[in-house]
Amino acid sequence: MQTGSPPCPNPLLVEVLQEQLELLRISLFVATQGPAEMAGTQLRCSLEPPIINASQPIAMCAGQSVNTILRCLDWRGIPVRDLYPIARSAVESFINAAFLVSQDSAASERALRYVKFRQWKQHNRTVGEGVFTLKLSSSGSPADSPPTEFKEFTGKGQDMWTTLALPSRINRVGQAAGRKAGSRLLAAYTLIYSVSSEVIHGSPFGVSYFYSTGAPTSVEEFRQSTVGQMEDMLVAVAHAAAGYLATFYTSQGMKTAASIEQELFNKLLALEGVEPQ
Repeated sequence: MQTGSPPCPNPLLVEVLQEQLELLRISLFVATQGPAEMAGTQLRCSLEPPIINASQPIAMCAGQSVNTILRCLDWRGIPVRDLYPIARSAVESFINAAFLVSQDSAASERALRYVKFRQWKQHNRTVGEGVFTLKLSSSGSPADSPPTEFKEFTGKGQDMWTTLALPSRINRVGQAAGRKAGSRLLAAYTLIYSVSSEVIHGSPFGVSYFYSTGAPTSVEEFRQSTVGQMEDMLVAVAHAAAGYLATFYTSQGMKTAASIEQELFNKLLALEGVEPQ
């Protein structure tokens, strides 16, 4: 029987993520605080206020989730399962932030209005089915009768901050910010979305996938297999971060930062045995 802890996830992959987080911090600073200098060039953000207000908190949260995962690199075995929702949140947050950054202000303005609607809906909704139904109301009015100010969020398929599904948002990013940005987000979505859904929702397949990936025959082999699963999550969030950073820096015409992001992404591709772009 093997003894000792299984090896850590690839340190080069961790290094790429840490450098991506530094680029993310710079983008957040430039968008919310003002111009900055990088390699002798001025970085100046031209995003309109609604886009900044809607997109940057989401991008910040995505980075925080990546940091959380990086703090858990020594986890092995059963606890690794609980990193799936964090990785999924990071990926979706990067996609959403990239979508808002790449679109006109109308998308962000709707997203900001949705926040108020969702605050109302949290306390005015119907939950359950049949005799096991709860009707929540903070105003005494029917839960399906929102105030007039929320009229745009009534009707089938209209009660979300965007009417576009995640793949459609990725497509819009690719159309606006280029194929590189779109393809990186698509890769992240492909790597994490389906499996994380099964794990998060506690499906039979989700449980089977987590415990049987790599067909472990001992506790140590299972612990080793979870290192591989953690690496899969890290690769997914790295692709998502790359997609967001490519979207932000390309759309803002920050060529120096975009070039640095490309170099980092090429390192990621090299780790995966893929030719650089």
